[in-house]
Amino acid sequence: MAIVEGASCGLQVVSTRVGGIPEVLPEDLITLCEPTVFSLCTGLEKVISKQRSGSVPSPASIHARVKNLYTWRNVAERTEKVYDRVAGEEVLPLEKRLRRLRSHCGPVAGSIFAFVAVLDFLFLLLLRWLVPDQHMDLAVDATGPHGLWTQTRQKHEAGC
Repeated sequence: MAIVEGASCGLQVVSTRVGGIPEVLPEDLITLCEPTVFSLCTGLEKVISKQRSGSVPSPASIHARVKNLYTWRNVAERTEKVYDRVAGEEVLPLEKRLRRLRSHCGPVAGSIFAFVAVLDFLFLLLLRWLVPDQHMDLAVDATGPHGLWTQTRQKHEAGC
């Protein structure tokens, strides 16, 4: 959140395109760079040049915009959109996950990551054996515009 804090102080922000940063601020308040020293230096020089030429908004106007962007309601709505998007994604079976790790991360790192993923899966099976699903607490579902609270047992998906 240091990026938002910088903008809320009226500063132009220079950041890299990693970790969800592009979604944090509007394009005119942030200069996005590749995660390299050269790219960051170029981005800083660009922002300093804009500042010297007076072509950036005043700190007070940037602060006012950021203040309105990050209300509790706004942040909650953005978070909900992310969760809804993730919930709609396909859950890959373990075999496809392992193949994807090997193909995307290379033969050495991908094999190491796949091995760790198998260990994680085996650990999950151990935990499910130690504490079976029927001993788990029920999930509380807060749905509806007024957060109607009901208890529902979530369906267990085969293969986790």
